Amino acid sequence: MFSRLIDTRDELTRLADHLSNRDILAIDTEFIRERSYWPRLELLQVADREGTVVAIDYGRLGIREDDPFLALLASPQIKKVFHAAEQDLDILATYLDRILPNVFDTQLAAGFAGLGARPGYGPTVEALVGIRLPKGESLTDWSLRPLTENQLTYALDDVRHLLTVHDRLVATLERNGRLPWAQQEVDKLVAAIHQQRELRRNPDTLYLRVRGRNTLDAQGLAILQALARWREEEAIRRDRPRGSILKDELLVEVARRAPKGVGQLERLRGFTPRDLDRHGETLIGLVREVLARGRHTYPQPESSSPPPDDATLALTELLQAITHAVATESGMPAGLLATHGELQRLADLRRRGEPLIHPLMEGWRGELLGSRLVDMLEGRSAVRWDPAAGCMRIETTNLKPSSAQG
Repeated sequence: MFSRLIDTRDELTRLADHLSNRDILAIDTEFIRERSYWPRLELLQVADREGTVVAIDYGRLGIREDDPFLALLASPQIKKVFHAAEQDLDILATYLDRILPNVFDTQLAAGFAGLGARPGYGPTVEALVGIRLPKGESLTDWSLRPLTENQLTYALDDVRHLLTVHDRLVATLERNGRLPWAQQEVDKLVAAIHQQRELRRNPDTLYLRVRGRNTLDAQGLAILQALARWREEEAIRRDRPRGSILKDELLVEVARRAPKGVGQLERLRGFTPRDLDRHGETLIGLVREVLARGRHTYPQPESSSPPPDDATLALTELLQAITHAVATESGMPAGLLATHGELQRLADLRRRGEPLIHPLMEGWRGELLGSRLVDMLEGRSAVRWDPAAGCMRIETTNLKPSSAQG
């Protein structure tokens, strides 16, 4: 009914009308984000249960406000299935000005089915469908036209089996009672994307996305705030990626040193003569403006915990052992249950005698892992290596915990 590549407005309208009564669709995108401020959507691939598997050539069609297919994706009645949804959702939100509702991420769900933490699409398809997908176009330039047959086949394969993967994962997760857990992870991902988008919308919070800001004092953060705002405006004006204007590490170094003149910028490794000619005086002017303000207007550094002592590090390792034992019992990857940093923060709370208010005590993690960690922290359990089984075991202990916090 449809060609494999939709590249006319009439075909796009017909496709949107054809799929408008579906309750689930498989979606993937191909995009270019290295050359412009806004990522440029080149292809959007879609498949349904009835055998429609097509790619929409947005690189040729462009995006319009009245795009019928993107309006279809915005419907909360249609479940949108992705694999590794984060970048797809963020890019589509750029065009829709909101994150798609009713989404499911098979990469996140796969971990709850014992397929590892965030497995790639190819291994997931091979494990669940028994088909090995070729990898030949993974580094292709999707902006070039015409697309080759190999490119188009590769792109369509990304959605061709996705609904089968979804169905088999959902069946497994319904049997083991973990489907709500997987949806919690998807909801957490959507919330994180929304938070990052809100930071980008507010010029005064752009600096919170700059790597290395946690090394700066209040003055440095105030300068970084001004520099990040300027960089964003310049990137939009020139339609360039923000990192191509000035990289994060240079912004942080300028903020740290608060240079008084362009000559001081010349001593910073990473500035090219072209950068200095184009931006030098502007950067110095921004620094001067910040230094002329009252310090009460400066953002305050985030409070940081002191480096962990040896006892906290040892306790973290015990919590890590508990996590691995629970991972073995549940058939889930330890990395999906908790990160080392999360466990260290929990150990630090316990060592300082503070309430254990922590993400590991919430949601499915609290249900599966949190209570086991608390048992260890309160002396009600111990962990040992089982040489026969070749894994960690958690055992209840009769030892009376000491009241000392040392």
